[in-house]
Amino acid sequence: MEPIGYFQRPNEEYVIVHRCCDCDFERFNRVAADDDFELVLSLPELPPRSSREIKAQRLQSEVGESTELDTDQIA
Repeated sequence: MEPIGYFQRPNEEYVIVHRCCDCDFERFNRVAADDDFELVLSLPELPPRSSREIKAQRLQSEVGESTELDTDQIA
C-alpha cells in the first residue's frame, strides 16, 4: 500500500488514501495526532469520497468489463 493523496471530511477530519500497488484496492486512514501533518499536506488533495462510493465504482467497472467481454465473444 502506498499513500496516493488525502481529503477532508465534512467534519473537518483529514483522511489519507492508500492504494494497493498490486490490485488498486484503496483504504482510507484518518490522520492521527502523531502523524506529520506537513507530510500529509504534501500529498495530492483528492475529492472527498467514501468506501461505499469506491465499492460501487469498482462493481460498475467489473460489470462494464464483463459486458465488453460478452460483446467481443459475440462478434
